[in-house]
Amino acid sequence: MKNIFLKITIVLLLLTNLVLASSAPIDPISVDKIYSMENKTPYLSKQEEKQALYVKDKTVKKEKKFNDENIKVNYSPEKIISQSSRRINAIYPVDDETLSNVYPGYRGPNQLVIYTKEFGRTTGTNEFGKEAVVVDNIVVALTGANSKIPRDGYVISGHGSAKKWISDNLKIGTKIEITERTIKAYTTIDSYRFFAKSKIEAVEDVLVSTKSDYNNRDDKYIYYYLKKAKQQYKKSLKDNSDNSLACAKESIESATLAYRYTLPYLENELKGTWIRPTEKSLSEIQKTLDKIKATGINNVFLETYFHGRTIFPSLVMKEYGFEEQNPDFVGFDPLSIWVLEGHKRGIKIHTWFESFYVGNKSPELYPKSILAQKPEWMNRTKQKADYEGYVSHPQEHNGYFLDPANPEVSEFLLKLIDEITTRYKVDGVNIDYARYPNIAKENYNNQWGYTKFAREEFMQTYEIDPIEIEPDTSMWNNWCEYRRDKVTNYIQKVSRLLKRKNVLFSAVIFPDYRISLKTKYQDWTRWLDEKYLQAVTPLILTGDDELAKSMLEEIKRKTPQAINIYPGLFAGFIESDPEDLLRQIHIVRKLKLDGVVLFDWAHLNQDYLNVLKTSVFKSQIY
Repeated sequence: MKNIFLKITIVLLLLTNLVLASSAPIDPISVDKIYSMENKTPYLSKQEEKQALYVKDKTVKKEKKFNDENIKVNYSPEKIISQSSRRINAIYPVDDETLSNVYPGYRGPNQLVIYTKEFGRTTGTNEFGKEAVVVDNIVVALTGANSKIPRDGYVISGHGSAKKWISDNLKIGTKIEITERTIKAYTTIDSYRFFAKSKIEAVEDVLVSTKSDYNNRDDKYIYYYLKKAKQQYKKSLKDNSDNSLACAKESIESATLAYRYTLPYLENELKGTWIRPTEKSLSEIQKTLDKIKATGINNVFLETYFHGRTIFPSLVMKEYGFEEQNPDFVGFDPLSIWVLEGHKRGIKIHTWFESFYVGNKSPELYPKSILAQKPEWMNRTKQKADYEGYVSHPQEHNGYFLDPANPEVSEFLLKLIDEITTRYKVDGVNIDYARYPNIAKENYNNQWGYTKFAREEFMQTYEIDPIEIEPDTSMWNNWCEYRRDKVTNYIQKVSRLLKRKNVLFSAVIFPDYRISLKTKYQDWTRWLDEKYLQAVTPLILTGDDELAKSMLEEIKRKTPQAINIYPGLFAGFIESDPEDLLRQIHIVRKLKLDGVVLFDWAHLNQDYLNVLKTSVFKSQIY
């Protein structure tokens, strides 16, 4: 007990001492790092300055480095530009007693949580929040979920109202103080200088790392805006006046523009997005597709079967007595128009297909829903194996799931996929929810798959009801393998169907293979080894670059060369900075993967679209 108390006391003292935020100016950076790469120095003529164009001239001398000694600084006291505070709900792992909640990362609704390095490698949170990485009392990165916890800092994580507080008050460079159970965030001119410097360094790093990758890249805009960013940053160091603050802000803006040009357009790269359609007329679909085309997206993953409904009038759904079509589209066949109009614009259309997930609307209120008509198809937890009502998953949108073990379920889904690929000239099928419902933590009563069919079939082979199996036994391993096999068998059947039809087969997977096996019974490495798939779209549910890179490296190691990898990037959904999306695309390209799919179109606001259109998704004509 003494050791435990001592450990908790030490961690609390460390967190309390985080109040010593430095107000010293950021060290200035070199202004000639990039220019010296090609032994050329850029300059701007008056005419070019007006036109925002850049030319290189060997006759101009290199700019000299600047440093603190070259700048006369007379700082006035640093004023706080903005500040805000909020109560901390939990500090992990200090608050062991709060680990009883079932949410990913143990972060509950509307909670603000601090994760220290003792908690583990990452926060383990899901994509429905926002996080800030703090080192030396300064926010150094903003991410969305499952952030890597720094060894010399911590992560601030928020959901709901706490997420909004983070979004409204924390930026790169924001200073943080923690006193007992209160967090205070404040911004000064040094915060803007820190942000500007980090932006400039990001441009330089990409230029250095891609020097041999893009031989045909036109760098004039990069160097123009980079030089301007450095000039304004240097001016911002003069003092703490409003004019210096304006210079720091201009430096940030210029570095941001420079970064947008660092990743050029590549022709042979899948540039995709997932879309849940809302358009209800030909003109609305045409307008959306025109916008997609203008952005440079060349593949659309159209949600065709979701929440147990189809967007088209389905003969299969009608045959089973289910709702023939999603009521939002009755009297209209959007799938036929998406395919026809997409192909006119050179855009490929993939069917995005939710396999075992049937939405969160109570079957009791929808008599023609799948589970209202076929309640025996419903997946169940161990705790509610014999419960007479419907069983939903509280951490998956309170949604309902079908039983992968039941052959009638797989037969129905295969008929639906067959109907889609027969009636419509889709370019691919992207299978989603090919898994069991997620297990948020080690609670065996919350395990899924305890349906009447599965229990009886398992008993025929092993002569024991799965409900009676104790965890961490050889029989438990058999029960886990049984469930994984059921999902794999479904994937195998879909693969056979689509190969006969010559339709591209891709699947949504979760990057961490071990967690996927244990908590979702999704054995995607087996799918790859057996060559059931032609492509995977792994969900990169984080804004943490280092974590995203490690995820993709593992997937690449486990994926045969003939199978394409199209990472699903969630920057828009988790409301990351638009340049964060470019950084992840940069990681994808450095790993020589085959493209990206963005989640999702509804969350790609104009800022993201502008970033994509600047260069990375659109070929520029100079």
